[in-house]
Amino acid sequence: MRLGTDEPRKTLATYPQINRGEDFDRKKNASEAIRNKDREKGTAENLSNCFENVSERETGEGWEVKIVLNNTIEDYRKFLAIKSLPIYSLRGRMAEFPDEYAGKIGIGQTITKNETAYAPSSWLFDYQRDVAQIAIDKQKYAAFWDCGLGKTALMLEWCVHVRRVLPLSKNVLILSPLMVIDQTIAEARRFYGDYPIKKVAAKDLQSWLDSPQREIGITNYDALSPGLSRGCLGAICGDETSMMKSMYGSWGQVMIELGKGLDWKLCLTGTPAPNDRIEFGNHAVFLDQFPTLNAFLARYFVNRGQTNERWELKPHALEPFYRSLSHWSIFLSNPATYGWKDNTKPLPPINIHVHNVDLTSEQVAAVGKQTGDLFAANFGGITSRSTLARIAKGTYKGQAVKTNKPEFICNLIESFGDASSVVWCKYNDEQKHLAETIPDNASIDGDTPHEVRMERIAAFKRGELKTLISKPKILGFGLNLQIATKMVFSTLQDSYEEYYQAIKRSNRYGSTQPLDVHIPLTELEYPMAENVLRKAKMIQEDTEMQERIFSTTSKGN
Repeated sequence: MRLGTDEPRKTLATYPQINRGEDFDRKKNASEAIRNKDREKGTAENLSNCFENVSERETGEGWEVKIVLNNTIEDYRKFLAIKSLPIYSLRGRMAEFPDEYAGKIGIGQTITKNETAYAPSSWLFDYQRDVAQIAIDKQKYAAFWDCGLGKTALMLEWCVHVRRVLPLSKNVLILSPLMVIDQTIAEARRFYGDYPIKKVAAKDLQSWLDSPQREIGITNYDALSPGLSRGCLGAICGDETSMMKSMYGSWGQVMIELGKGLDWKLCLTGTPAPNDRIEFGNHAVFLDQFPTLNAFLARYFVNRGQTNERWELKPHALEPFYRSLSHWSIFLSNPATYGWKDNTKPLPPINIHVHNVDLTSEQVAAVGKQTGDLFAANFGGITSRSTLARIAKGTYKGQAVKTNKPEFICNLIESFGDASSVVWCKYNDEQKHLAETIPDNASIDGDTPHEVRMERIAAFKRGELKTLISKPKILGFGLNLQIATKMVFSTLQDSYEEYYQAIKRSNRYGSTQPLDVHIPLTELEYPMAENVLRKAKMIQEDTEMQERIFSTTSKGN
């Protein structure tokens, strides 16, 4: 079935259908006949003969309604209503759409697919409860939620219900970033008591998949390796699935293969930025809404060629795009936009402080060698920008150069008093230098063993350690670090997503104090930081617009 568009393409003017070869008088008579109330009434009495019985599709993906549209005003109204649905097919006079939208067209009630009724937990927010119900009814669903709205509660509620309705031999698998697994298990205990969620090590994943234990298991994405077989898997849930941008990476393909044929699939991640709408496509493929990412792109996007963001949404496709998405996902950054009442109070403010840090004479000399100029006026491509960024941190071609930045950041940390803070880095040598300079800190890098990471994070959350030093790619997704009221970005280099995710570790539901974000910059780093901050302002405005469109097109779905 084609989603969200008719086949072949027609304009509203072609409905009701009148053969273009007829002469003018016949067209006039047909138009008068359609307007004739007696004929309309008579046709309406026979409409039941035009509806086919509801039948299950051979793919087993659900139920669909098929109706024949006749040359009546009433059917023309149905045609317009069908065109407003998130998913439909129009071939000639035959219209097809999922039965869940039958009530919207005015031809019947929805057929309930799930025999076991969902019993929501009493502690859920209203939007968590309602979206859990939708995700369970849809079975394959994605929740694009802003950080801090409680995706974990939605995920656990879905998994608990699915485990209850699956056959006794089927398991539910949660895929999660490594650093979030223990936090998710702790949340499950908090919400459901001793409800069992089994941590599955990468080496044990295939054995667990083959065991018919009717368990909920959780493992990290790195455990996905080629050759995994589905075994007794009955449902799969991906937490922080924005990592599916690497759709053609090895684990991404394994995730798609592992999910093929499953009736129950759930994705949870933050809200994609308006300039990153292709992220929706990766999820659409996993959730069986499109066969390939290219099929998704061809439907809604145009390739602009040699640009960094060459896939652009077709100008006329904005509303159809979001209308189609609303069939299998929800975009949520402010529950009040949809009419929900819970958790709608604004978060404490984020205060941005930009500081100037002078370059040393050694750094100026390194810039001259790199660019051939006394001043870095041309920052060039990614490689050149990365080299200049590393010079700003005190490294040039693997050699240390004197820098004022670590000492400046250390003085900033001391000025915070007893406040807990997080320092975000990008490079290993940068992080090592800061860890050696800043007192009373816990540094977590790629070589830190998992047990040590968890111990240091726990000590930081308890207030036993004042400062945490790490990288957004290590700690920037999913963790709750509301205790931190100060952040310092030693590096802020082009990536808005890393910046946003890092900030949202602290500025999220449960935060009670403003978050002060400090960005110390040398003149080498200003263009890169300004690029990120410009994106932040643009994306905030566009996100509000995106949610308004999404909420409007999804009403009644």
